[in-house]
Amino acid sequence: MMSSKMMRLFILGPAFGLPSIDAECNAAVALLQLRVKDQHELIPTHDQTHRLPFLIDGQAQVSGFNNIVRHFANRRISDEAVRLDAKQRTDSLAFTSFIESNAQTLLDISLYVGFENYRYTTRPAFTKILPWHINYIIPPQRRTAARSRTEHLAISSIDVDNVHEDMSNKPPGYEGVGKEQPGFEAEAKQRASLLLPRKDTLRSLLQRPEHAAVFKLNALVDNFFEPLHEALQHNDYLLGTAEPTSIDCLLYGYLSLILYPQVPQDWLASTIKRKYKSLVAYTDRLHSLLSLATDADHVLRLSQVAAAHAHDMSLPWKAPNTSTMSATIKEIRHGIWMQLPVVGGPRLALSNAKQFPYLDRNLGNMVLSLTASLALAGYLTIRFGFLSWPHGEEVHIFGRRRMADYGHLGDALAGIRLLGPQAGR
Repeated sequence: MMSSKMMRLFILGPAFGLPSIDAECNAAVALLQLRVKDQHELIPTHDQTHRLPFLIDGQAQVSGFNNIVRHFANRRISDEAVRLDAKQRTDSLAFTSFIESNAQTLLDISLYVGFENYRYTTRPAFTKILPWHINYIIPPQRRTAARSRTEHLAISSIDVDNVHEDMSNKPPGYEGVGKEQPGFEAEAKQRASLLLPRKDTLRSLLQRPEHAAVFKLNALVDNFFEPLHEALQHNDYLLGTAEPTSIDCLLYGYLSLILYPQVPQDWLASTIKRKYKSLVAYTDRLHSLLSLATDADHVLRLSQVAAAHAHDMSLPWKAPNTSTMSATIKEIRHGIWMQLPVVGGPRLALSNAKQFPYLDRNLGNMVLSLTASLALAGYLTIRFGFLSWPHGEEVHIFGRRRMADYGHLGDALAGIRLLGPQAGR
């Protein structure tokens, strides 16, 4: 029987043989398996009231992987900070910043920006773990956020799906095909060029947006994985420790979602498996060591089978609470409200973002709402007769008066003014 003091970790549901479809949630599960293996339970959820992963430890409620790590350090659940020397602690902070700023970009491109991967892999995975109405909310929101985060890379126009055919995969001598044709007359060549497709040259290939994206994506991959590969060449774990640390759990959360999903365009996973085999072995080792293999079907059936079957799983899963009709209606209403312009929430959520005062965050919306309200109130008061517009009254025109407005004297003065210019001629 579960203890009432047992930690509860709420995460987005399982996918791809992993505990969660979210990188930070996978990292949090790995951390709890490492530090409190028999003292926690996992609850799949789609509730967005709190940022996931969300940990309840007694009276403490903690959101986000980094905050959970700090919570463990403050509660002395982990003595990691004591065991690490000054250099290792500095390296841990540097690796954390490096992973969070680079891994999410690659994950966004692989699972969300590319239409083929999103349509045939990511979206079906969400459909499997989410209620029908939430499938119209969370997946589009996450894809929109991913496209916003990668917009500066200028690869959204090709949607990443045209970059899988790299020139390095062409057979030897590809560029030389058709160059040696001694019997082909110049005039025939010119006529044939009008009928046959234009031959690719190196310059034309480099100018194509899809191949420019290949080089850009390869640079992103190498800039991220090369330092990690070097750090793991002579060590089992990033900080050179004998056992994993929290930074290893964080890296596992991202690498597992890069390597394990079976996507149609697997350029990212293929690159890692070909050039950075140490990272593949590292991910597999953590996956096995922490018993993180998950069957999504078994987890989804927890609410239908006896609780005893949960003990057959490698992770301490607990069936989620069944949504009531009122909760479903509330979620639908909240989802629609969040999609409305101006009044809805931001499309891109930032981790650990600075919280500004309420007035600063909502001043623009308040001014816009006040202006619209005053305009509407003015229209309604006139429309329904609360404020009458003057009709049939003498119109007063304010402006410069003419000479004729002064009677006979004005006419005489006007005549003198006209005679002046004529006399000058």
